[in-house]
Amino acid sequence: MAISTRPPRTISDIKTHSGRGSGDHQTYRDYFQVGALELERWRRIREREAASSRIASIDSRIADIDKEKEMLLAAAACASIDDNGKSKSTEKKKSSGLRIKY
Repeated sequence: MAISTRPPRTISDIKTHSGRGSGDHQTYRDYFQVGALELERWRRIREREAASSRIASIDSRIADIDKEKEMLLAAAACASIDDNGKSKSTEKKKSSGLRIKY
């Protein structure tokens, strides 16, 4: 018998047909990519609509908070003035200090 001088086969020696059709223009791939892009565009539009509605609701809540704050400050300003025209904050308060009972 003759001794074989050829190196043993490896994985890189296996021939496949996977890369042979990549150079051709295949329209089904283009249509698939167009469909995927349309789906992504639709998802982004929905995401933008949801974000804009959240922003609108946040803005309306901020406006409500500002109105309520103005009303409370106006009510506090009216209540703090006594009949004499002095504000309650200028009166001396009885300072009893901090008492902790155990």
